[in-house]
Parts: sequence; C-alpha cells; structure tokens
Amino acid sequence: MTELALRIRKAYPSFTPAESKIADLLLASPDLMVGFSATELADRAGVSKPTVTRFISRLGLSSFQEFREQARQSPSLVPGSPLDLLATAHDVTGGDLGVLVAESLRRDLDNLERTYMGLEAAQLDQVVDLLVSARRVAFADFRKQFALAYYAGTLFNSVRQDVRILPTPGASAEDGLLDLGEGDLVVMFPFRRAQRDHEVTARAVVDRGAALVTVGDRYPNPAAELSSIHLVCETGGVGVFDSSVAPMSLINLLFTAVAERIGLPAQQRLADLEHQHGIFGTFVRHPSRRGDHAADGGWSR
Repeated sequence: MTELALRIRKAYPSFTPAESKIADLLLASPDLMVGFSATELADRAGVSKPTVTRFISRLGLSSFQEFREQARQSPSLVPGSPLDLLATAHDVTGGDLGVLVAESLRRDLDNLERTYMGLEAAQLDQVVDLLVSARRVAFADFRKQFALAYYAGTLFNSVRQDVRILPTPGASAEDGLLDLGEGDLVVMFPFRRAQRDHEVTARAVVDRGAALVTVGDRYPNPAAELSSIHLVCETGGVGVFDSSVAPMSLINLLFTAVAERIGLPAQQRLADLEHQHGIFGTFVRHPSRRGDHAADGGWSR
C-alpha cells in the first residue's frame, strides 16, 4: 500500500461522513490521486471543494498540490500491466455485461469532457501551427500506441506533404530519424507505462534539432518531459487496456484544424487523392445508389 493510502487509512476514524466519501473513492481508485484536480475530485465524490481541502489537511498536508506531488512520486501508483487492470475491471463490473456497457460509456464521456476542458487554446494553436508549417511531420510510437501514430499519419498525409510514420514496417525508428532535423516535427503518443523506446527516440529527436510534441496522459514519461508541448488526454477505462476514445478524438480535432488552416492546398490534395481512388477503383459503388438497382437484382434499401 502506498504512503498516501496508509495516511488515509490511519486518518479514516477522524473523517466526517463527507470526507469519508473522498477516502473511499481514493482507496478504491488510487489513480485518481494523480489524475484529478481538487474540483474534479469533489465532483466525483459528491462533496464540496472545501471538503476536499479539509480532507487534505487531516492528512497532514498543506495543500492539494502537495497531495498531488506525493501521489506522483509514489511507485505504487505507477500504471500497472493489463493483468492488473483486468482484476480492477472485474471489481467494477462483477462480470455483468450490462454494467460494463454502462460504465464504459460513462467513463469515455468523462474522458472526452475532461480532455477538451483541459486543453489550453494557446498550446493547441501552437501545435496546429507546427503541424502546418513543419518541413516534415513524423508520427511515432511503439507497441499499442503505434496504432495512434499510424492513424494520425494516414490522416495528415491526405492534406499535407512529407508526412511519415515511425517506425515503418521492416525498419527501426532510428532509420526514420536519419534525415529529420531543424524545421521538422515529431509527434509521439506516450501513454501509461513508460517504455525505453520513448526516452531514446525522444532524446534523439531533440538532439537532432527537430520539434517534439507529445499527446499522452498525466503519468510521468521521459518523452513528455523532453517535449516542448504535451497535450493531456484522459484515458481511464474499465477494460483491460486504457480507453483510446479521447486521443483518437483529439487527433481528429487537430487534423480538421490543420486542414482548415492549410486551406486550398489541402483541398487540392484531397481532390487529387479522390482522383487516385477513382483510377484504382478503391471504393465499390453500392447498387442501391444506382437508379437501376431494382432492375438488376441489387439490394433493397
């Protein structure tokens, strides 16, 4: 048990009923000690913000900021493996599929709201500018986060030139970094458990003079610490792995903002892409969209 959890257990007999709600919530979900603000914690526990302040004081701490700092330094609050999360998920749902559906929806909506409410306009504008003006843009990450890098890369390639995904299949991240330097941008997605690849790649990006932006969670990560801008996404879920709803939504938001800022060249590139789809016959035309769908035995609406 973490030092903070031990403090809460020790002080529990002195808590008022309202303060006990906070204690119960934190003991059941220790990750909230890191991820929530005082206001968010009060809302989740169903108490007032002054109650949170009194709760912190009973723990012998001077402020909520001190509480958060101690939580971040606690090794037991470092995100666990999927095996740990599976046990937590069962504690929440009790194996009931209906509970899983309802809780997944609630948490994803909460993740989206907290992510968007936490975005700073100036930072967001700066990231959009970098995505527009950079000579080259590379989206990079590893293991499961590679899916986010791949998704972002395929989107942004449709509205601007010189977009790449790292590492490319059959190659390593260091291969893709060879010709990146000043004037280029690398976007990484460090979530949950920090990987050695994060630190090594992020440091190489910075050393080469390229700009580094990270999109990740609130947990400590070397890549986020080395980046010039870190956009926070809330990913708390009830499943075996974190929820990707908020980061996927943020990628879409950035893509739309970049396409709008590029303007006509982005439209022309999209038009060229559509032309290529036509040449290759990429998309199959649904018979129900033709006037003769009934005559040629096509599917009904």
